[in-house]
Amino acid sequence: MANKIIVFIGPHEGVGKTTLAANMAARHALARKQPVILLDTDPLARGESAQAAGTTSGGLIDPLIDQLATKELSLALLRGRIPLNRSQVGSLQIAAPTRGSTPLTPEQWTLFLQNMTQLYDVFIDIELFSNLKNVSFDMADAIIWTLTPTASSMRTTLSHMESLQNQKFVFQKMFFVLSQAGAAGAIDTPAIQAALNRFGKQLLAQLPFEPELVRLANQGRPVVLEQQRHLYSTALAPVIEKVTQLKGQMGPIHLAGIDNRRTEGGGVPAITTRVVETMLDDKRKRWNATKQGIHRNLVEELNIRRIDLNTKGDPVMERQLRTHVESTVNSLIGKEKELVLNREERDRLVKELVDETLGLGPLEELLTDPNITEIMVNRYDQVFIERRGKITLSPARFIDNSHVIQVIRRIISPLGRRIDESVPMVDARLKDGSRVNAIIPPLAVQGPTLTIRRFPEKAFNSDDLARMGAITQPMVDFLKTCVITKKNIIISGGTGTGKTTILNMLSSFIGSDERIITVEDTAELRMQQEHVVRLEARSANIEGQGQVAIRDLVKNCLRMRPDRIVVGECRGGEALDMLQAMNTGHDGSLTTIHANSSRDAFTRLETLCLMAGMDLPVWALREQIRSAVHILVQLTRMQDGSRKVTCITEVIGRNDETILTQDIFRYVQDAVDAQGRVLGHHEATGILPQFMPELKAKGLLLDEAMFAKVA
Repeated sequence: MANKIIVFIGPHEGVGKTTLAANMAARHALARKQPVILLDTDPLARGESAQAAGTTSGGLIDPLIDQLATKELSLALLRGRIPLNRSQVGSLQIAAPTRGSTPLTPEQWTLFLQNMTQLYDVFIDIELFSNLKNVSFDMADAIIWTLTPTASSMRTTLSHMESLQNQKFVFQKMFFVLSQAGAAGAIDTPAIQAALNRFGKQLLAQLPFEPELVRLANQGRPVVLEQQRHLYSTALAPVIEKVTQLKGQMGPIHLAGIDNRRTEGGGVPAITTRVVETMLDDKRKRWNATKQGIHRNLVEELNIRRIDLNTKGDPVMERQLRTHVESTVNSLIGKEKELVLNREERDRLVKELVDETLGLGPLEELLTDPNITEIMVNRYDQVFIERRGKITLSPARFIDNSHVIQVIRRIISPLGRRIDESVPMVDARLKDGSRVNAIIPPLAVQGPTLTIRRFPEKAFNSDDLARMGAITQPMVDFLKTCVITKKNIIISGGTGTGKTTILNMLSSFIGSDERIITVEDTAELRMQQEHVVRLEARSANIEGQGQVAIRDLVKNCLRMRPDRIVVGECRGGEALDMLQAMNTGHDGSLTTIHANSSRDAFTRLETLCLMAGMDLPVWALREQIRSAVHILVQLTRMQDGSRKVTCITEVIGRNDETILTQDIFRYVQDAVDAQGRVLGHHEATGILPQFMPELKAKGLLLDEAMFAKVA
């Protein structure tokens, strides 16, 4: 019988797939008298799979792949490199990411699995969003999906099953195992089964959760070997039997092409997502009702004790307050005699209540994820996020519209702002610098809407952007020279294209001996120099008084002896003031503008100048732009979510009809690969900038070869 590849996966962490994989590996190796290698593909794991299986880690997968590819390691030597325990189980771990390291590719992973299955049965503990998931699925003889009877686990499971179904995925070798079956407050098993019926699947096994299971796992003693009559061991029997019956190496799963599931009557099963969502909604409503009741008691308790929730930003006070509130919440939960929770549910309830009291409720978890750059609350039960350029629906939910408004007010109250029917829109920012926009009914028809634009803790530098493929080093060198020689630069792009990121990068090239004045609607620029004055516009107060617009600040900063003026974004009449500043001795200024192409950027600039209210002829505006703007950097967000500098354009003159420009660098898209990634390259156009003689006169020499077009 051929050696097997078994994949273990689940909708999120904590569902018990690692424990399942470890016990399955031990039982399978014993039954077949065939060694099993357990592969942990989570690069952030620290030997959890090896610990649960009771093995000594055989080291890292990555160097083995390199040695196999270069023939430095033979199969015979490979067998001796991986120690096996008494159950004939060994384990390997993917290397943790380091600066400059690259993840394993699907091609490397395929080669590795092909070699491993010549010696062992291979069990793979894989993460849901691993880039190795698809190839592991293709090569697997069985895919065991482990879920728990919770709303979040079910929702994520159904979402991914529907996604696989849309990709014409055949569920022939996918099996579902319910972990933590029978837990207090769990979703009923028949409801879970009804949901899986939609994909033509049954629950293969229902595994109970018991403390003894955790104790043995911590000791590296799989329960199926230590206590064969344990409830977990007996419940695991159908899974063990199913895996044992597999013939091995069934072949790629995606090649079948069509999902031909049918009921006995020949039709598609009648269970719909609406039935499942109704079931999840009922559980969510019960959970929210419990949480609201305890929260009311918590607020009353804190008021009685006169606990001040305002820590004034002191981290020590924040930690002390959080500890105190957590203790109070646990005490209140303990008084709920009819409330039965397992450890996971109790921890979750405590966290949610503390977040409701001290933080931003369901948004707290999203705000701790450094990969999330945008949080978009469309309505109380629909929260979208942008992660690595891709927008997806988040499982986060608010209780109702009032809950959303409560969180909005918690954000803006410390800033002395308000939001209600008389003031239904507000801009603000969180203490970490994230930009916030909120709008409520009657302007927001579906309910209160909240948008949070987040920024990385560390601003991207030119090396980071070049490594990400957003720009090339010759383009960076050219723009750096432009900044040093005080060329006025406008950065253009649509929403979310990275204009602020590029502006921060360019500003880093400004000399430390220059006085920089920044003007922003909402402060988000990160100047690295010491001699910086930051100005921020102010909205009108409740009475409609006290507004200070960006245009007012641009005019004022001209009286502040600036060497450089950096305007976060021109979106109105301040564009004309900015041009006039550029034309009156304030060279080297930087700003951004919303436009989808370099040509559109100049048209929009003309429009913004007309918004200043001055009756200027178009030719005069174009003359202002021609003499003021030297370089335009155009950014684009590609269809795969990546952001690119797509054009660097030099202004060379004007005629009666338009501004005359020439492209110095541009991005050329070549294709889109099977994963939807955009493939392309940056190139020079072969045109030298007109100010090259000026650079030579100042002793700043650029290698003309960088502008040569490669055939």
